[in-house]
Amino acid sequence: MQRFLYAKDLYIALKKGTEELSKNRDEINALNVFPVPDGDTGTNMLAGMLEACKSMDEVEDKDDMKSMMEALRRGLLLGARGNSGVILSQIFRGMTEVLEKKKRINTQDFLKALQNARELAYKAVMKPVEGTMLTLIRRLSEQMEETMKDEKDFLLFFETMTKYSFEIVNETPKYLKKLRDSNVVDAGAKGFAYIIKGINDAIHGDIEIEIERLEEASPEEIAEIAYEELTFQYCTEAIVKFNKRPVQKRILEELKGFLESIGDSIVLVNQEEILKLHVHTNHPGLVFEKFLEYGELIKTKIDNMKAQHEHVIEGQKEKKSNDIQQAKVSNLNNKNNKKWGIVAISPGKGISNIFKSLGVDEIIFGGQTTNPSVKDISNAINKLSQKKAIVLPNNPNIIVAAEKAKELTDKEVLVLPTKHIQEGISAMLGFNDSMDSEELTESMTEYIRSVVPIEVTYAVRDSVVNGEKIKKGEYLLFIGKELKSHSKNIYKEVEKGLEELIKKGYQMVTIIYGEGAKKEKIDQLVKNLTQKFADIEIEIHEGGQRHYPLLISVE
Repeated sequence: MQRFLYAKDLYIALKKGTEELSKNRDEINALNVFPVPDGDTGTNMLAGMLEACKSMDEVEDKDDMKSMMEALRRGLLLGARGNSGVILSQIFRGMTEVLEKKKRINTQDFLKALQNARELAYKAVMKPVEGTMLTLIRRLSEQMEETMKDEKDFLLFFETMTKYSFEIVNETPKYLKKLRDSNVVDAGAKGFAYIIKGINDAIHGDIEIEIERLEEASPEEIAEIAYEELTFQYCTEAIVKFNKRPVQKRILEELKGFLESIGDSIVLVNQEEILKLHVHTNHPGLVFEKFLEYGELIKTKIDNMKAQHEHVIEGQKEKKSNDIQQAKVSNLNNKNNKKWGIVAISPGKGISNIFKSLGVDEIIFGGQTTNPSVKDISNAINKLSQKKAIVLPNNPNIIVAAEKAKELTDKEVLVLPTKHIQEGISAMLGFNDSMDSEELTESMTEYIRSVVPIEVTYAVRDSVVNGEKIKKGEYLLFIGKELKSHSKNIYKEVEKGLEELIKKGYQMVTIIYGEGAKKEKIDQLVKNLTQKFADIEIEIHEGGQRHYPLLISVE
């Protein structure tokens, strides 16, 4: 029977958990819902755990619980990559906040740590999705509380915890249709279950540890497909001065729930009696009425995003061409005098050169399978000579890490949630160094919304997506977030997709080709389109990205 765990026990157990995650990294990476070469959840989680182990290694007194838990928490945050890495860091943050107060812990302490981990993990995500790592920590804490609250033996406690973890992982497809369709379980949840298994092994005496080093990432593939259609028409903002200070947590939760019920892209920032809100909704009047119940509207702003989008497309052809030239000239003249420094993530040398020509100061190589860590991004921000920074993640799985990197610097940092390389490039055309953060957000976001990203990759396994049977090796064509077609001859499918968009009024096409692209096929594609549509303008660039032969933007 083992009734207590000490700081050194936890140190060894967490290293064993890291080893178990490392051994199963490839399996976790393969659990991506689309059959494309973008699985990286295992790598992202392992990067955070390795940084945590390194941080704990550096603590002189391994018996000091507070120092060890602080090191674990700090290391995981610094090493966090992607959404899975950040959520994992918040789970362990919740645990360490409870455990660091003890010199030794018992099973009751660990139950409280699980409960706190659940609360912090859910708070870290604006719209929690069930069937993920969040579901695992929630149900695990609930089941352990129900069945093990009187258990004092850590051996049985962790045996049960491991058993429950894998049972919950196997149930994740019940929550998410995309997991059922792809016949996989959630990757993040399974990664966390492997960490728990490793901890259990160590508690039972298996303390021989060999952790595979995580190789430095080379430029890899670009973002997963996550282009958002325009569901809500009005971008609504307000600054509210509350009648009472401080604003009660209960009221903030109520307002957050209200905004989630009528819109998305929600931001709520509270400082003393002032609250700033941002939401995309179809009912801006209801937003203002709701907040008037609690205080005074100091400033309001409503933008019709649909009208803006249509206006941008009408004049985009001439405007973009002029903007590119002006941006290049401006950046050559003003690079040393800029107020804002810019960091961008790029998966290829050619793409990096495009960003540099548009004024980006620091490039971080990365993509879907090589997400940079929070530390990587904060280091790039701190390298800037400017006191203000803009970060372009260019990948939906890097946005959360970029937001966390803001907390590690004293600079004013604006993270624009670009989900595609094409959006990042377009955003740079809206950059104006004389603007403040609010003006830049509005200007650069307008350009982001003007782009329809098109991406070509290939299937790494047989799969079924939306009822369509996909064979390994077939090319996949995504337009926005939709899998448009799959074929061995993808260039014909790309041509059809571009024709549909051009007929809708889009007039600018930019093609960035990477490894595996066939230049003669691209030349023929351009020839066919220009013969059919005399007014369109097409640009071609070599991007150097892997796994995605074609990245195309249509404006």
